Amino acid sequence: MEKPSASTLRTGFEIDKSILQSNTLFLSGPFGAGKTTAAIERVLWLLRQERVRGDQILVLVPQRSLGQPYQEALRSSELPAGTLVHVTTAASLARSSVALYWPLAASEAGFTEPHREPTFLNLETTQYHMAGLVARAALQGEFDAIRLQRSRIVSQVLDNLNKAALHGFSLEETYSRLESTIPPGEKMVARLNVLRTGRRISQEFRQLCLQESLVDYSLQMQIFLQVILENKWCRTHLFRSFRHLIFDNAEEETYAAQELVRRWLPQLESALIVCEEDGGYRAFLGADSQNAERMVRYTEKHIQLRDSFVAAPGCSALIGRINRAVKGQVMNSRDEGAEGVSEPRGVCPIVIPDRTHRYFPQMIEWAVDSIEQLVKEKGVAPGEIAVLAPFVSDALRFSLLSRLEERGIPAISHRPSRALNAEPAVRTLLTLAALAHPIWQRRPPRSDVALALESAIAPLDPVRASVLAQAAYSDREDADGVLTAFEDLRGDVQNRVSFAAGELYEGLRRWLADYRAESEFSPLDRFFARIFGEKLSQPGFGFHEQPDAARMADQLARSARNFRWAAGGRPFAADGGEQDGSDPDGPLSSRLVDTGRAYIELVESGALGALYVPAWTVKDDAVFIAPAYTFLMRNRAVDVQFWLDIGAEGWSQRIYQPLTHPYVLSRNWPRDRNWGDSEETRNRLESLRCLLIGLLRRTRRSVYLGLSEYGERGMEQRGPLLNLLNRVQVQA
Repeated sequence: MEKPSASTLRTGFEIDKSILQSNTLFLSGPFGAGKTTAAIERVLWLLRQERVRGDQILVLVPQRSLGQPYQEALRSSELPAGTLVHVTTAASLARSSVALYWPLAASEAGFTEPHREPTFLNLETTQYHMAGLVARAALQGEFDAIRLQRSRIVSQVLDNLNKAALHGFSLEETYSRLESTIPPGEKMVARLNVLRTGRRISQEFRQLCLQESLVDYSLQMQIFLQVILENKWCRTHLFRSFRHLIFDNAEEETYAAQELVRRWLPQLESALIVCEEDGGYRAFLGADSQNAERMVRYTEKHIQLRDSFVAAPGCSALIGRINRAVKGQVMNSRDEGAEGVSEPRGVCPIVIPDRTHRYFPQMIEWAVDSIEQLVKEKGVAPGEIAVLAPFVSDALRFSLLSRLEERGIPAISHRPSRALNAEPAVRTLLTLAALAHPIWQRRPPRSDVALALESAIAPLDPVRASVLAQAAYSDREDADGVLTAFEDLRGDVQNRVSFAAGELYEGLRRWLADYRAESEFSPLDRFFARIFGEKLSQPGFGFHEQPDAARMADQLARSARNFRWAAGGRPFAADGGEQDGSDPDGPLSSRLVDTGRAYIELVESGALGALYVPAWTVKDDAVFIAPAYTFLMRNRAVDVQFWLDIGAEGWSQRIYQPLTHPYVLSRNWPRDRNWGDSEETRNRLESLRCLLIGLLRRTRRSVYLGLSEYGERGMEQRGPLLNLLNRVQVQA
């Protein structure tokens, strides 16, 4: 993300000097005001002028990808030689502390075998161990009162554990708060029983972790906050490890991280807390923007930057009108100045289509035509265009990517909240892995093989891929489960498929046959890396010059490797115990087979993928397609944004989460207060306001509004964003 240097800040050198020299400073302002640039300048000033050692400086960010601007600045050859500045997250700091102080903390934390080395779990391996507990309850009908996939039940129960650890709640208080969100009615008792099942499963999972020395995110934070930081020796050693702190994007951090910094401040020589106004987009992950704003009380000086060097002309005035429309009242004079409504009223970054689109596909065509015009006629780089929607479905993603590819415009998409097996590239790799490992006895259905062939071999279309799979593969129980050689197929099949596609198919088939014939079994993550590098990424194959497919293949390989490391070669059954008949000390190849099979089962169950930094830091010169909140969490600006489907309800509506609640599980919500319809309505409006402000401040030139009378599912569109924009237009 490009930002002005500290010397170009419109507030002048005097404020820069304050930022550099104040001991404890709270710096706030809108996106694009130069806050991170000023923080980077402070780090460089400490290294150059103050001659502070790099390992005495800690930069704390809520997500690893947000630390990239610091890491890029610290690669400069002009910096003095020495130790490196530590750029990390609160979760990483907690994990390293738990590992370091494990001999002191394990016994007090309640582990059954405190002398046993811990196994740290990421999101994927945590879901694996939780899945069996949820499956047992689901088979007994304990979740029949809600309509939810098991993978979503797993993720929401885990979310409750995480929120409890981050806010210092007990499990009893956590689920007591959730019970206050259930409206009275006929289904109240059934919903209460579901929550009580969730509480029991949470307790069972915690006991499993304590017995097996498994440390998931919630237990890691609980040990760090309640054991390590309460131990005087550990706390003193940790606080003396760093003397200078930069706490960036504090509004996106959790209450636990903010309280850690608050306790740390008196022990530091200097500290800079950076907070973005109207932020807190990670509220569903536990971000507490209100507590971040309260941290100003613990600093010596507060500097508030007013102006954005990124937002398009007219954005400030438009933001002011949005605030008035949402709040239903004229903003006071201070807010008027803050939003810069003195700018010309005629300048507006919003671009409205010149004609109305009745159907959803017409809106897609309009968006693609507009993008082509921007790129080819107006000189806008594809990487400076973002196409956003409340949710990016498979159909929307495919339509945009395929049409942009036809126009010769590169495009990539990012949907981090989707299950791994929902991505076409992942499904292709899973199917090929099943064909390459007959020992798993997991024969994929013919339809999956057809989809895999279509994705893996570029010349194949859906019809010819289906014909090829029908002729070359059988999923019957008495079949061998291998692909037939192309030369052995009937002549009419060969002609329909074409010999060009048949040659590529034969290359892939031979590769799989050679892999099955190898005497030494490879770990699953190496299989993914090999088949991608040796075949799928080569010219003629489906992953060649496809950034999205390459990114997902890389993520899947990393995920399988982390799963193998967490398992340690000892596969666990879904209920947390060792699999029947498995020998922990048996042959390595046997353990790898079991671990690979267990990983495939995990992904096919719909598990969510963990955060992988390359997916967030990609800078390809390609149109970026993503949900609106995903774009905000990347914390970057673009020249042009497209807001598609602005009539949809999803712009302000929360995802259905009957087992958890991000706002009730917060210290900002009174424990004895019920959550009702009025609270939900106010929260939706406030979330929509912050979302629009965040998007507008990340727009350098203009925003194109995409609207169709009927949505993707054929329903008439009259959502809150459309109504709000209509009210804003009336004010103009």
